[in-house]
Amino acid sequence: MTVRPAGDARSSSHASFDDAALFGESITRVYRPVFHDDDGRRANVEVVDRPGGRGFHAALSAHERDGVVLSTVNVTGHEVDYRGTVAPDDSALKIYYVSSGTAVIRQEGREQTVEAGQLGVHDSMQPYQIWTETGFDSLIMVVPKSRLLTLGAGYADLSAARFTAGEGAGRVVLPYLQGLAGGLDEVIRGQGQQLVRSTVDLLTMLFASAVGSAPDSPELRRRRRREDVEAWIREHLLDADLSPGRIASAHFMSTRALHALFAEVDTTVGTVVRRLRLDRARELLILHPTWALAEVGRWSGFSDPSYFSRAFRREFGMSPGEFRAAGA
Repeated sequence: MTVRPAGDARSSSHASFDDAALFGESITRVYRPVFHDDDGRRANVEVVDRPGGRGFHAALSAHERDGVVLSTVNVTGHEVDYRGTVAPDDSALKIYYVSSGTAVIRQEGREQTVEAGQLGVHDSMQPYQIWTETGFDSLIMVVPKSRLLTLGAGYADLSAARFTAGEGAGRVVLPYLQGLAGGLDEVIRGQGQQLVRSTVDLLTMLFASAVGSAPDSPELRRRRRREDVEAWIREHLLDADLSPGRIASAHFMSTRALHALFAEVDTTVGTVVRRLRLDRARELLILHPTWALAEVGRWSGFSDPSYFSRAFRREFGMSPGEFRAAGA
């Protein structure tokens, strides 16, 4: 398997397997925090034989952005048996949108058969099994519980759950996931963080429609406040004045309150502005390969090309030119 780093909390993996055990080791690494690398938290994969089958084969393409994993998997008949558990703070949902084939999800005495065009879910906090005789093509996502705060205690009700396109919010969400499954590798290169945000928001809507939502907690309100501030910054990246004072004023709060809002998540307003500008630069380098590097910096909010290059290297471990040359 090859893993290409693309900065903090961003990575991509592409691999093919003809050995079920190696496939199990790979998904142990890729689907964090569902799995960990110690012996008690490892996915064991066994081949499910089918008449006329030609042996085991799997292809995996996975992308992690800010702790969320989006991946596509094409695999022949197999069974995943996971007996470990994780701490509540590490818990996540593992979500399967099946494009073709059939998967059976078993957890906590529940069993759901997920067919093509349907969505299946299990909770990482408890052991589970995934079984398929036919094999499947699937969009597989891992979303940490911390990204799904509105579900409250209803999060636990999603063990071995299934959703279809003909029911409620599934009419909107599942066609989106079908499109994502067909174009994930292409789309995530230029719009990775936006794609993650949109996908998590749609999944939250889908799950909340099934389990209900919790009343807004102070933590959730502050998180939404940070998201609003970041969205505003993203829309004003080319403004000459993106000082904390101006940002605070635009959101009708004091500068002190703004600093405190981001200190809760161990960052600063200045760090957020720089990160969002660098994310914009990374996208522009991919979308506009003929632009001069200084022009990319300027359209990302960096007036000084030298500072842009230094900041980009600190964030992503390579210069803008090296990033473009690597096709990262």
